[in-house]
Amino acid sequence: MLKELNQVINYIEKNLTAGITLEEISEYAGVSDYHFRKIFYYLSGLTLSEYIKNRKLSEANKDLLNNERVTDVAFKYGYESMDGFTRAFKSWSGFLPSEVAKTGVSKSFPKLSFYIDVKGAFLLETFSGT
Repeated sequence: MLKELNQVINYIEKNLTAGITLEEISEYAGVSDYHFRKIFYYLSGLTLSEYIKNRKLSEANKDLLNNERVTDVAFKYGYESMDGFTRAFKSWSGFLPSEVAKTGVSKSFPKLSFYIDVKGAFLLETFSGT
Protein backbone atom coordinates (compact mmCIF):
# COMPACT_ATOMS: atom_id res chain seq x y z
CA MET A 1 0.00 0.00 0.00
CA LEU A 2 2.91 2.38 0.64
CA LYS A 3 4.05 2.04 -2.96
CA GLU A 4 0.57 3.06 -4.10
CA LEU A 5 0.54 6.03 -1.70
CA ASN A 6 3.85 7.24 -3.09
CA GLN A 7 2.50 6.84 -6.64
CA VAL A 8 -0.51 8.94 -5.65
CA ILE A 9 1.78 11.60 -4.16
CA ASN A 10 3.69 11.69 -7.46
CA TYR A 11 0.38 11.94 -9.36
CA ILE A 12 -0.66 14.88 -7.17
CA GLU A 13 2.71 16.58 -7.73
CA LYS A 14 2.41 16.23 -11.51
CA ASN A 15 -1.12 17.64 -11.45
CA LEU A 16 -0.96 20.49 -8.93
CA THR A 17 -1.89 22.99 -11.61
CA ALA A 18 -4.40 20.74 -13.39
CA GLY A 19 -7.30 21.14 -10.97
CA ILE A 20 -7.47 17.50 -9.93
CA THR A 21 -10.32 16.38 -7.72
CA LEU A 22 -10.19 14.17 -4.66
CA GLU A 23 -12.33 11.65 -6.53
CA GLU A 24 -9.78 11.49 -9.37
CA ILE A 25 -7.03 10.87 -6.86
CA SER A 26 -8.98 8.05 -5.20
CA GLU A 27 -9.73 6.54 -8.60
CA TYR A 28 -6.03 6.73 -9.48
CA ALA A 29 -5.26 4.99 -6.18
CA GLY A 30 -7.74 2.25 -7.02
CA VAL A 31 -9.71 2.47 -3.78
CA SER A 32 -12.88 4.21 -2.68
CA ASP A 33 -12.73 7.92 -1.96
CA TYR A 34 -13.68 7.33 1.69
CA HIS A 35 -11.11 4.55 2.18
CA PHE A 36 -8.26 6.49 0.59
CA ARG A 37 -8.96 9.64 2.62
CA LYS A 38 -8.97 7.64 5.85
CA ILE A 39 -5.70 5.88 5.03
CA PHE A 40 -4.04 9.12 3.96
CA TYR A 41 -5.11 10.94 7.11
CA TYR A 42 -4.08 8.04 9.36
CA LEU A 43 -0.59 7.88 7.85
CA SER A 44 0.11 11.58 7.29
CA GLY A 45 -1.92 13.39 9.93
CA LEU A 46 -3.33 15.65 7.21
CA THR A 47 -6.48 15.50 5.18
CA LEU A 48 -5.88 15.03 1.48
CA SER A 49 -7.33 18.50 0.84
CA GLU A 50 -4.94 20.07 3.36
CA TYR A 51 -1.97 18.34 1.78
CA ILE A 52 -2.90 19.49 -1.73
CA LYS A 53 -3.53 23.05 -0.54
CA ASN A 54 -0.19 23.16 1.29
CA ARG A 55 1.67 21.81 -1.75
CA LYS A 56 -0.02 24.27 -4.12
CA LEU A 57 0.81 27.21 -1.90
CA SER A 58 4.38 26.00 -1.44
CA GLU A 59 4.86 25.75 -5.20
CA ALA A 60 3.14 29.12 -5.64
CA ASN A 61 5.69 30.57 -3.22
CA LYS A 62 8.51 29.27 -5.43
CA ASP A 63 6.91 30.82 -8.49
CA LEU A 64 6.56 34.15 -6.70
CA LEU A 65 10.24 34.00 -5.72
CA ASN A 66 10.97 33.60 -9.44
CA ASN A 67 9.18 36.91 -10.03
CA GLU A 68 6.07 35.45 -11.63
CA ARG A 69 3.09 37.80 -11.41
CA VAL A 70 0.77 37.22 -8.46
CA THR A 71 -2.27 37.10 -10.76
CA ASP A 72 -0.67 34.45 -12.98
CA VAL A 73 0.34 32.34 -9.99
CA ALA A 74 -3.12 32.57 -8.44
CA PHE A 75 -4.83 31.29 -11.58
CA LYS A 76 -2.11 28.71 -12.25
CA TYR A 77 -2.90 26.98 -8.94
CA GLY A 78 -6.66 27.06 -9.39
CA TYR A 79 -7.72 30.14 -7.46
CA GLU A 80 -10.64 31.91 -9.08
CA SER A 81 -9.84 35.33 -7.66
CA MET A 82 -6.87 37.31 -6.44
CA ASP A 83 -8.65 37.91 -3.13
CA GLY A 84 -9.10 34.19 -2.55
CA PHE A 85 -5.47 33.46 -3.35
CA THR A 86 -4.19 36.36 -1.23
CA ARG A 87 -6.28 35.26 1.78
CA ALA A 88 -5.20 31.62 1.44
CA PHE A 89 -1.54 32.53 0.95
CA LYS A 90 -1.48 34.99 3.86
CA SER A 91 -3.23 32.49 6.15
CA TRP A 92 -0.78 29.76 5.14
CA SER A 93 2.46 31.72 5.13
CA GLY A 94 1.85 34.77 7.30
CA PHE A 95 2.75 37.22 4.55
CA LEU A 96 1.21 38.63 1.39
CA PRO A 97 2.08 37.13 -2.01
CA SER A 98 3.32 40.54 -3.16
CA GLU A 99 5.91 40.52 -0.35
CA VAL A 100 7.60 37.38 -1.63
CA ALA A 101 9.34 38.85 -4.66
CA LYS A 102 10.06 42.15 -2.93
CA THR A 103 11.62 40.74 0.23
CA GLY A 104 12.55 37.17 -0.68
CA VAL A 105 10.60 35.91 2.33
CA SER A 106 9.63 32.30 1.83
CA LYS A 107 7.77 29.35 3.28
CA SER A 108 7.63 25.81 1.98
CA PHE A 109 5.74 22.59 2.54
CA PRO A 110 7.67 19.52 1.38
CA LYS A 111 6.40 16.66 -0.71
CA LEU A 112 5.58 13.60 1.41
CA SER A 113 7.08 10.17 0.94
CA PHE A 114 5.97 7.02 2.78
CA TYR A 115 8.25 4.09 3.58
CA ILE A 116 8.90 1.30 6.06
CA ASP A 117 12.29 1.09 7.73
CA VAL A 118 14.33 -2.09 8.20
CA LYS A 119 12.75 -2.79 11.59
CA GLY A 120 9.26 -2.67 10.07
CA ALA A 121 8.16 0.63 11.55
CA PHE A 122 6.13 2.93 9.34
CA LEU A 123 7.78 6.25 8.63
CA LEU A 124 6.69 9.41 6.91
CA GLU A 125 9.43 11.34 5.20
CA THR A 126 9.26 14.85 3.89
CA PHE A 127 11.70 16.31 1.47
CA SER A 128 11.87 19.62 -0.28
CA GLY A 129 13.02 18.31 -3.65
CA THR A 130 10.34 17.55 -6.21
